[in-house]
Amino acid sequence: MKLLLALVFCLSAAQTAQADDFTARMATGRAAAATPAGTAFAQSLMPMLHVIDALCDPPGTVLPSAALGPLDLVGDITPQGALTNVQTRPQTALSACLARNLQARRFSPPPWQGDYPVFIRLTVSN
Repeated sequence: MKLLLALVFCLSAAQTAQADDFTARMATGRAAAATPAGTAFAQSLMPMLHVIDALCDPPGTVLPSAALGPLDLVGDITPQGALTNVQTRPQTALSACLARNLQARRFSPPPWQGDYPVFIRLTVSN
C-alpha cells in the first residue's frame, strides 16, 4: 500500500487548540500551511512519518476498499515535543495505528512557544 503524505502545521495555536470541531481544525491548518516556519517544520518530520507508515502499513499490505481514500489526523505538538489532542477521520485500524505511534514519539520542539496545531492528510491506496 502507498500513503501519500501531506503535512500542514499551523501557526494559530489558540484558535485550533480550542476548536472542538474537527473540520475547523483542518481548515485552520490549511490556512496556515504556507508559512515558512510551518513548511520547514513539516519537512523535518517527514522521515519519522515514513517510519511510522512502514510500522502501520508494511509493504505488501492490501487494504479493503472501505479503508482507501483520504485519512485526516489533527493534533497539537506541545513545547516538549509530545503529540496530544489527536483525532482521526475516518476511524480505522490504520488511523488508530498511526495516531498511537505518532503519540508515542517525541517531535522536535515547535518553532515557537505554546502548543503547535498540526493537520496531516494521508491518501491511502493499495
